[in-house]
Amino acid sequence: MKNQSKLVVLFVEGDTEAEFYKLLISYYRSKSNKNFPEIKIINLKGIGRFEAKVISKLKNDILKDKKFAGFEINVFCCYDTDVFELAKKPPTNWAKVRKGVKELGIKSFYEIKSEKMIEDWFIKDLDGICDFLKLKRPKKVSQEGLKVLKDLFKASNKIYQKGSYTHKFLEKLDLAKIIASLKGVFNDLENCLNVKAGS
Repeated sequence: MKNQSKLVVLFVEGDTEAEFYKLLISYYRSKSNKNFPEIKIINLKGIGRFEAKVISKLKNDILKDKKFAGFEINVFCCYDTDVFELAKKPPTNWAKVRKGVKELGIKSFYEIKSEKMIEDWFIKDLDGICDFLKLKRPKKVSQEGLKVLKDLFKASNKIYQKGSYTHKFLEKLDLAKIIASLKGVFNDLENCLNVKAGS
């Protein structure tokens, strides 16, 4: 039975992220024996103008939807940190996003940051990727997920393109292994979903 009083909204920055979070939510749902909230994953197609896009989507799509009237809304912004570390002027002011969400009357706002890039998470399960690509696991790999994926895909005569979802390897990933290796990155999400990864 779904818990009709809670909605979890995940804002993601691209197709690859949207697919990953869809699989992650599905994984958590399979682990849940409590009321699982309603979930909405919104792909903002890029990190630019996150402030305006997040507030606009919440205001026009979520708060105006009668289906969610009276729901407790929990907002998550999921993004790679690389553009913030490298840019002189970061593309998004998170304090503004947080303030804008609060002004809409939504109390729960969280950020899920993939340090550098989400691809760095994927290579935590190198076996799953190599299994998908039908390659032997390399003895030594870079810590840069994007480079590793591009090299492995190339070795298998495929192309890995960041941001666009044109491959099915995510379904092969061992999410339990990735969640455990990220040590607490998804704690807030797990609390909102009433679930623990190890349960």
